[in-house]
Amino acid sequence: MQENPTVWLFDLDNTLHDADAGIFTLINRAMTRYMARRLKLSESAASDLRQEYWHRYGATLAGLQIHHPEIDIAEFLRESHPIDAILTKLHGMADTEHTLCRLNGRKAVFSNGPSFYVRAVVGALGLENRFDALFGTDDFGLLYKPNPQAYLNVCRLLDVPPECCIMVDDSADNLHQAKALGMKTVRFGAKVHDLPFIDASVSDMAQLARYAETLSEHRQNHYNTRTPPRKYERMLCVKPSLS
Repeated sequence: MQENPTVWLFDLDNTLHDADAGIFTLINRAMTRYMARRLKLSESAASDLRQEYWHRYGATLAGLQIHHPEIDIAEFLRESHPIDAILTKLHGMADTEHTLCRLNGRKAVFSNGPSFYVRAVVGALGLENRFDALFGTDDFGLLYKPNPQAYLNVCRLLDVPPECCIMVDDSADNLHQAKALGMKTVRFGAKVHDLPFIDASVSDMAQLARYAETLSEHRQNHYNTRTPPRKYERMLCVKPSLS
């Protein structure tokens, strides 16, 4: 059987760019304003509800889908991700392009953000030609990390089993789920620390580049020595329209 190539799955926010430098604040305020208007809440109550849904479901929109099905998903995503304003606050991580060029295998962005946001940010960073695929939540069924079905849908779209993937993310919860599915895991960020389900912790892209060959070799050895080959679920992913 032909060996499956390594696939690097990159988170977007606080991995490829510093979302804490102002972008998350902008998005959170826009979400709060939208929820206050549509749900007829005070801004304070809307902010509390936004945070509650984020902590409980991993994404504010997930909570809105469950508890407020009358909300127009496309409208919510457009109004809460004002691209022109977002791009003025964009700060990419140093050495990203150089590091991506050094990674063997395919590379994809796997984000809980909407696809139009993912494309806009990656394009503004000048990295669109460094990735084989860009995935936002509407590309894999409006699911969200750490929901395991989100990972499986992305694997299906890439036609690769989870065991061949290396996940790079700043979120411990997201990486915990990735590890449970058989992926290698890299936690990204200046203040990260080792956890049992983390294969490597890196503070920046330059450090990731130094770890890359070792991680890829470990992934290949794991895949080549598996007996019998592990099967992964092929989930049907229908992309909703956000037009």
